[in-house]
Amino acid sequence: MIILSILVSSIMSIVSLLHFYWAFGGHYGLNSAGPSLEGQKDFIPGRILIFIVASLLAGLAILSVQLIWPWQPIESLVAYAGYLVAVAFIIRGIGDFKYVGLFKKVYNSNFAKLDTKYFSPLIIFLGVAYALLSKYSIS
Repeated sequence: MIILSILVSSIMSIVSLLHFYWAFGGHYGLNSAGPSLEGQKDFIPGRILIFIVASLLAGLAILSVQLIWPWQPIESLVAYAGYLVAVAFIIRGIGDFKYVGLFKKVYNSNFAKLDTKYFSPLIIFLGVAYALLSKYSIS
């Protein structure tokens, strides 16, 4: 479980850093980071929202380590948080049945292709990983 925790923490840290890069003005890969709505301009959220997402992702990197080595004052809540994250990731991986997830219907954008090939499988892996880490956490 230690290796899984380190792997998940590393993935979440890298994704968090990428979002911080976008939040502070970076553009590389940003156009492929969100779904394209049919006939509309690509949805690119503002810097503040991207910064909030980056911060949440950094917190999830910390959570994956906390599931193995919990901080004493929050030890009883860590596993519950891990399960909540697992459910959220698995639901995102399955998708909304239109623009995101494994069962989406819109496949004609760059995001849709990347989502099918990389994003959704990675997110489902992370969901299962958080569930396993929560199940075998110390608390």
